[in-house]
Amino acid sequence: MKKIALFGGTGGLGSQLKSFLDKEYSVIAIGSKDVDVTNLESVKQFFNSNDIDIVVNLSGYNYDSFIHKYSNNNIDQIKKQIDINIVGTINIVSCCVSKMREKKFGRIILASSVLADHPVIGTSIYAGCKGFVDSLTKTVATENADKNINCNSLQLGYFDGGLTHRISDSFKEAVKNGIPSKRWGTIEELYNTIKYLIETGYITGQNINVSGGII
Repeated sequence: MKKIALFGGTGGLGSQLKSFLDKEYSVIAIGSKDVDVTNLESVKQFFNSNDIDIVVNLSGYNYDSFIHKYSNNNIDQIKKQIDINIVGTINIVSCCVSKMREKKFGRIILASSVLADHPVIGTSIYAGCKGFVDSLTKTVATENADKNINCNSLQLGYFDGGLTHRISDSFKEAVKNGIPSKRWGTIEELYNTIKYLIETGYITGQNINVSGGII
């Protein structure tokens, strides 16, 4: 049975996804209390202690603000977004790839966002971070394709779980109406997408939009 490291696995979206992944894979759900993704040594220690075949990184952090409204009172939120979304992703990928190259197998699936290509006001830092993830995905895939390692990102839209539940009730209907399919994505649909990428090694370096039609 393949072993999955599910970063962000204790959050709203990750904990729901784990229940689906558990049916076919051995899953380690990792939260910020288990591994500090912003700390290279913490991530390295995890991969040195666990033989991982598949990495799914759902860990992320968003702070909504117009770019001109950052000040001394909230400037730390920029660093936090960069540390978790960019530095954390780099740490996870760099540590897992070295192990995967040794055994010539690996699947890396990174959570991006439709915001990377579909701007929404107030999300400039977060969206920029996810754009970095999409770009990193392509290079990592190119560097490791001949080692039977694929790397893809999922440009996630709004799902029935996770960050979607943080949207105020008054704004939720407007968000849903902006989705061409007029509904939230289901956790099962997210699982189906991840399973497809795990089982299809020939798909690599792709930024896959999973959003109900937001383009």
